Amino acid sequence: MQRDPISDSVARFGIGYVVFNDHLPHAALAAGKRPPRLTGQALKSGRSPEDHLALMHRLHGQASGVPAALDALAARWAAAGVILGSHDDATAADRAAWRKRGVAVSEFPETHAAAAAARQGGDRVVLGAPNVVRGGSHSGNVAAADLVMAGLCDALASDYHYPAPRQAALMLADRLGLAAAWDLVASGPARLLGLTDRGRLAPGLRADLVVMDTTGHVGATIAGGRITHMSGAVAARFIASA
Repeated sequence: MQRDPISDSVARFGIGYVVFNDHLPHAALAAGKRPPRLTGQALKSGRSPEDHLALMHRLHGQASGVPAALDALAARWAAAGVILGSHDDATAADRAAWRKRGVAVSEFPETHAAAAAARQGGDRVVLGAPNVVRGGSHSGNVAAADLVMAGLCDALASDYHYPAPRQAALMLADRLGLAAAWDLVASGPARLLGLTDRGRLAPGLRADLVVMDTTGHVGATIAGGRITHMSGAVAARFIASA
């Protein structure tokens, strides 16, 4: 009996969340233009810019077969019990198409309409914390803070800058209150991923803590009950009491 590589991967690596993402510059490729950042991407992948561009064109040329392939692939991941998300939904129609495939998380929707469609359809919405910290999207999409204030956010993710969740929560605290803002980077992500053993401070749950001073500076972190970082005044107090 042939083994299913998806089920094997889930069991072997503990995969619980998979996001579908297409960052091919389809508009530029269709127009015959040289995509931005081509040389850097090519070098990172170990290809020449010419070979990388040729690969992009081959993939772009297969676009018509992608929807059916996604239907089949999403069904296999869902059958393995994996939570599925889509990245950069641009329209309500995009979100509806993903929902039909069983993809119930809208990650970084590009527009208010897409985020609202997710909420109306009972889907979860994940936004990028760096978008909040920057005060808007670096690519001209909807501002994450605006979606948060509209009630269209279940969790904030670090995206490309890992300190951003803490920074975003503290920035939003003035408008939401600290408890509600911190929920977006703690219990919100845990709920979305079905991690019932963490995300809240309660007896019996996993002890994941961030210790901050009144300025928001991180003095210590505790992961799974173990101290993983300590500095400054917090460290001095621990040393003095030892």
